Amino acid sequence: MNRRQKSEVRLFVICSLSSVFCLLSFFACQKASEPPPVKKEIKIVAVINDEKITEDEFEKEFSVLRKKQDTDDTVEREQLKTLRKNLLEQFIEKRLLLQEARESNISITESELDEAVEKMTDGYPPSALEGMLKHEKISMAEWKGKIRENILIERLVANKYKGSFDVSDKEIDSYFKSNLKDFVKPLKVHVLQIVVKNEEEALNVRSELLSGKDFEKIAREKSIGLEAERGGDLGFFSEGQMPQEFDNAIFKLKVGEISHPVKTSYGHHIFKLIERKEPKKIDPAEAKENIRRILMKEKYGESLKKLIASLRDNAKIEIYEDRI
Repeated sequence: MNRRQKSEVRLFVICSLSSVFCLLSFFACQKASEPPPVKKEIKIVAVINDEKITEDEFEKEFSVLRKKQDTDDTVEREQLKTLRKNLLEQFIEKRLLLQEARESNISITESELDEAVEKMTDGYPPSALEGMLKHEKISMAEWKGKIRENILIERLVANKYKGSFDVSDKEIDSYFKSNLKDFVKPLKVHVLQIVVKNEEEALNVRSELLSGKDFEKIAREKSIGLEAERGGDLGFFSEGQMPQEFDNAIFKLKVGEISHPVKTSYGHHIFKLIERKEPKKIDPAEAKENIRRILMKEKYGESLKKLIASLRDNAKIEIYEDRI
């Protein structure tokens, strides 16, 4: 390379470096001229033993609660305030229990959690679970987290009160004799349902059904309910096991009859009654295991209340009333 060529190369390098420095200076000036990002203030609703409940997580849970209870903007201010206070109490109690579970080294493995989730979703297609989570506006991870918390609390109570949930045959016999009126198999109905998003669609679907189209086929094609892939089959249930809106419509139907659309927070429902099982008395032997479960549940509830009361007595709880 001759002297002239070397000079040209040196000049090119110098110019290139100058361009790079200019660009870097330009972007630096641009960045400096932009206002710094505003850091969102994290507001606290309550503090339980130094563990904080943020306003964001509280409001998210409150939004889900309102949707479940089908409340709207017309609900009175005092009712909403009561609803919010009750939710905060649930938050506090759950945090206290989970803190105690950690202190007591109570845990659950991922395989145990997966097994519990599998039992809960058995019989439902993945699309149905996805639909439920979408409706509740929570992720799969959040839903599994709630299941994990519930199992940890159950194990904590069982660990704290070992043997307290045992039920004797004498207790079962006494309960049966004191509650004879309850030991009658209630009227049960076997029902199919179709759930759609709006009233207009529900009325159109009902017209199709009344014209003779197959209910189960339309349920598979159009229903957004969890049981759509089963042809909308809800199985057998008795009064009080389903939402009140269901009972009001279903138990007036005759076998083979199709209901008018029923509105709930999940959508607009159409029901078809396909079978009825009339009330029937239950004998003591048949009722035994059911009574055992009832009494165990009662004892568990009493133990849970006792544990919560004890934890609250020894806890440091600070509540910011103006943020509830």
